[in-house]
Amino acid sequence: MVSLTSEQVQQFHRDGFLIVENLLDQATVDRLVSRVDPLFSGEFETGIYPDEWYWNPHLGLPGASGQMSNVWKSDRQFARVVLSDRIGAIAAALTGWRGARLLSDSLWRKPCGANETSHHQDSMYSFYHTPQELVTCWVALSHAVRGASTIEYVRGSHRWPRSTAVAEFHATQRDYRFDMEEAGKQAGVAEPEVLQLELQPGSCAFHHGNMWHGSGKNQMSGVIRRSLVMVYIPAESRFKPAGAYVEGGYLPGRYKRFGDDTMDESFFPIVWQQDGYRTPFLADYCQDGARVGV
Repeated sequence: MVSLTSEQVQQFHRDGFLIVENLLDQATVDRLVSRVDPLFSGEFETGIYPDEWYWNPHLGLPGASGQMSNVWKSDRQFARVVLSDRIGAIAAALTGWRGARLLSDSLWRKPCGANETSHHQDSMYSFYHTPQELVTCWVALSHAVRGASTIEYVRGSHRWPRSTAVAEFHATQRDYRFDMEEAGKQAGVAEPEVLQLELQPGSCAFHHGNMWHGSGKNQMSGVIRRSLVMVYIPAESRFKPAGAYVEGGYLPGRYKRFGDDTMDESFFPIVWQQDGYRTPFLADYCQDGARVGV
């Protein structure tokens, strides 16, 4: 189904990320973009609220960031992409997993004036499951360009030690690269290589869970940066035993059942496995909406 070259896999492990052009076709991007403003206005197609919902046009500040988590539960157009078997297969191919399970998604809307997002590692916020591995797919739903809060990667930083501190996510108290630069010093990297990606709508980047990344302030007048983020973990993942948790990962943790370490597929669906298995309810809930350009 998915054909990644050995060079692409090697690049992912060398740099910590891999760009995939035209992951989504333009028609799919247009459908998703048409749903962004209604979602932030509280129009949930399935009737189910997302797990997080920050900012709405009635109460939020005009220049503030909007963010939702697990929007796949609220809108089937987004579910078609977030739960795509093709995207899950890429995540598994990059890591050597036998299958991929969705941990969470995140929808972003950052207008002109929206603050920076501090550089961080996604693994800082995902301590509830084992094996503690994850791959993130960051999809541009609008032109991702410098000056408009495009995603920034620190090449090779996935090989730095995994941080046990949770970074300040929305940069308000100090420079948005501060935590990353301090981590770089501890790793013996005096001048981290920061890359600001430029992506067309529908293109994406897959990155390692330990990759340091963030985004600057949106300084482009009239431009709204829209993006969709999906986090995948190995299909066989389970919750850590009670008492083994450290700070982070509160969203997944709310779905742990007492005395049971299995990750319920109602909340953490398996999107792809080598043996062809896929969480059964997905067949009726949504079709695959991703066209992969690899």
